[in-house]
Amino acid sequence: MKKLTTFVRNLLSMSPAEAKGVIVIFGIIIFIIVLMFGADWFFSQKPQNLVISSPKMLDSLTVSLDSRKLNYGNQSNYGQKYEKYDSNKKAYKNFNFDPNTTSVAQFEALGLPKFIAERIEKYRNKGGKFRKKEDFAKIYGILPDTFERLEPYITLPSADDESLRTPQAEATNVERTVATVASSSSSEDKTVENKPINAKTNTKQPIRFDLNTGDTTDFMKIKGIGSGYAKRIIKFRDMLGGFANAEQIGETYGLPPETVEEILKYGFLKDGVKKLKINQLSLSEFRHPYIKYFQAKAIIAYREQHGAFKNSEDLKQIKILDEATILKILPYVEF
Repeated sequence: MKKLTTFVRNLLSMSPAEAKGVIVIFGIIIFIIVLMFGADWFFSQKPQNLVISSPKMLDSLTVSLDSRKLNYGNQSNYGQKYEKYDSNKKAYKNFNFDPNTTSVAQFEALGLPKFIAERIEKYRNKGGKFRKKEDFAKIYGILPDTFERLEPYITLPSADDESLRTPQAEATNVERTVATVASSSSSEDKTVENKPINAKTNTKQPIRFDLNTGDTTDFMKIKGIGSGYAKRIIKFRDMLGGFANAEQIGETYGLPPETVEEILKYGFLKDGVKKLKINQLSLSEFRHPYIKYFQAKAIIAYREQHGAFKNSEDLKQIKILDEATILKILPYVEF
């Protein structure tokens, strides 16, 4: 402190008391600046509660959100173009493969970058071995979406099948398979020994099932769906409260269009969806993928101001809800 006082005195030609006063003032100014920036950061981390007190406030909020949507839409479109360019940059094929024997060129044909293919080969050369499908996902650089796309084509058992691979179970399955093959080949010249025996024969044949009650096993029987996609579909279905129409399954994140077509061949809808009691739910209970948080707030604010909703026409009075959103949520709303 003494050195600083001396420096200020010599710089500004002041008395000791004046130098100390200048130092104190500068210290207070720096403290206030730090406090202002700190307060901005601190309060920005806290969620702000929005109280909608009048229809005019709803209208002004709508205008503000529309302007933000335009700006965000421009950025989003740019992102989509970039993502589309990136995904089309390299064509790939899907075919059955064993990661323990597949060559670098074959990995590249499957859509993996060359450096990852070489990384897999290096791992194998050092004695590494893939024993189940999930081991392939542990290779550094393989994205979750890439693994989900390739999982159905990996000719290795999955972790879910490990419980079925006891010696007793395998022996029983082989005996049953041999008996089946023998009965079906009695009219042919080939012997059973010349035919490959697969303990999972006929276990992957898809059958028609209800999309709202089917489990991961039902979905995994469909070509192109592994455990990752199956879990993702069911998670999305549970968040929705069930599919109101079969085409909604195509909204599952990352699900390829050709896989959606395969699902629609075998999936149907019988059970209904879970309804949201729009006139009873509180804000904390009002959760749905089609309704954003600020829209749920607006719905509840309108209900508190105008009373219970009677039909979809009442929802149209909330300007923050566009027609497309209303059409999407109607199957899930109970007035």
